[in-house]
Amino acid sequence: MAKSTKIEVNHRVNTCYKLLAEGLSRTQILQQATEQWGVTERQAETYLARARDKLMEDAEMERPAWVAEALVRLRNYENAAYKQRQNQTAINAVQAQAKLIGLDV
Repeated sequence: MAKSTKIEVNHRVNTCYKLLAEGLSRTQILQQATEQWGVTERQAETYLARARDKLMEDAEMERPAWVAEALVRLRNYENAAYKQRQNQTAINAVQAQAKLIGLDV
């Protein structure tokens, strides 16, 4: 079997990351990796370990950065709801933003 390129490796690690985020078990991820990519279980473990490292890096986010990202997501929800004329959903998004920044609405 030929050595994987950096692009393939990154794609595989990112796929494992996504599967972890979706709640798949270690066994499920390893099985999918070995079947889909034709790699050994040991190599799949390596991809999974790197994906877990990325997950830990994301989890170590500082509170201000997390709040900023959450505000952006809420604004996107608000705008999408407004465009769809889902007024209550838009209002809920505004209220969640206010609560997140400490305003009592």
